[in-house]
Amino acid sequence: MDSRAKAILAPLIYYDLLDRPLTALEAFKYLRAETPEISFFNFRRELKNSKELPSFIGQKNGLCFLTGRQEIVNIREKRLKLAQLKWKKLKAAGKYLSLVPFLRLAAITGSLTSYNTKEQSDFDLLIIFKNKRLWLGRILLTGLIGLLGKRRHGNLTQDRICLNCYLTEEDLEITEQAKKHNFHSAQEYGRLTPILEIKKGAHEDFTRANGWLADFLKNYPWPAERSAKKIKPPMLFSWLRQALEWLLGGTMGDRLEKIAGQWQNERINKKRRGERSDRDQVFVSNSCLMFHPQSKSDKLMKEFDKKMRLFN
Repeated sequence: MDSRAKAILAPLIYYDLLDRPLTALEAFKYLRAETPEISFFNFRRELKNSKELPSFIGQKNGLCFLTGRQEIVNIREKRLKLAQLKWKKLKAAGKYLSLVPFLRLAAITGSLTSYNTKEQSDFDLLIIFKNKRLWLGRILLTGLIGLLGKRRHGNLTQDRICLNCYLTEEDLEITEQAKKHNFHSAQEYGRLTPILEIKKGAHEDFTRANGWLADFLKNYPWPAERSAKKIKPPMLFSWLRQALEWLLGGTMGDRLEKIAGQWQNERINKKRRGERSDRDQVFVSNSCLMFHPQSKSDKLMKEFDKKMRLFN
């Protein structure tokens, strides 16, 4: 198989592992960085007229999938409807996040950003806090989500909020040390969707800081979309947040930040000693927290690479 045909197959193979067929535009959007230069027009023509691809790609209702996998068209339809309901639930709960002092951006990652959720799926959030308020902000955010009854823990996952990534506004890069850079993580953070942007331009700042995504995705950054997913917080919530930031922004806040950091570091280290496994992807610093215990990303990438080698 020539390099162009193999490159076109790559996103279909990756999303097939997630039981998700793609539209032609999605398949083009998710192309790997090493794909030979190709326009969307020529990409669609290649899908139709290639001598090699029809043997490997099926199409139905405007969706592309690997041959023999037609059943995932129905799976996509069911998960799409489920995801739309979950978006409504997330937006209803998400407005309360605007109460949290020092919060600058809350964005969704994971299956919801590709409308590929299951019944038990949770809401994976990436959070950006003001510099030097990571630990204090995390305590306040976790406490609020707990009071709302929306925090994920144990087997309680359905429609719960999973806080698995925290950054500070002056250190927005997700480094290789914090999260392995590969096609999977690029898809994960390339699809990142803001739901609450308190500091204007915070999402653009994140995109600029994570230029490594373009090392894996041919067409990243993708054109900005007018998203209906953003939440406009109630004015009262904004006033309360600003008042709390004023109260906790000085010396007292600095002291609480230090105490909060020491206490949380001890808890995290104790938990890691008791539950460490080869699948854990946990990173802790004063500007980045990454929690992916029992991560499936390594397994997923091994399966993807194995399937890609079949076309060498």
